[in-house]
Amino acid sequence: MPGTTSSDLSELAAARKRLAELEAELAIHRRDAELLGEVTSPKGGAKRST
Repeated sequence: MPGTTSSDLSELAAARKRLAELEAELAIHRRDAELLGEVTSPKGGAKRST
């Protein structure tokens, strides 16, 4: 990409890697909540499903 330094590319790669890690962690937590019968709102609250 024109005007992009190797430092910028390195930082972008690190950010993408961290994002992938966080998305994987979120998927694990969502699956755990499903197994426990909880519905989690995007704001972090939890409600028991009936």
